[in-house]
Amino acid sequence: MLFDTTRFPLVFLKEDPQAHSQDTDTEAQLATLLERGERFVLLTDHLPGDHPEESHEDRKRRALFFKRHKERMRAFCAGLVFVTGERTIPAAVRLAAQGAGKVLGLSFDFVRSESEGVAAAERFLARG
Repeated sequence: MLFDTTRFPLVFLKEDPQAHSQDTDTEAQLATLLERGERFVLLTDHLPGDHPEESHEDRKRRALFFKRHKERMRAFCAGLVFVTGERTIPAAVRLAAQGAGKVLGLSFDFVRSESEGVAAAERFLARG
């Protein structure tokens, strides 16, 4: 994933077709973003479960990363917005995302369009 920060504090996660070690690069980019020490919102069109080829080790490494950075995520990440387009999101995916949000202390939202995503992100940031 690529972290597009050109519209910071809105940070758009985009697929990186060139990435070889995707999770490690994503973690490094997120760590760099957290080091800025400024509040932001992540927006993505990738949904939980979009990468079924992900290994157990990859999921475990990501979980450990979030565990190590949980306090900084709570402090600086105001939320995560999933832009779903016309896709129907299964209730199980919504519940899993909400559960992860509670663990990480993040707000999550599912919206249909990027403009709705930007509006949701601005609401998250306004909460202070």
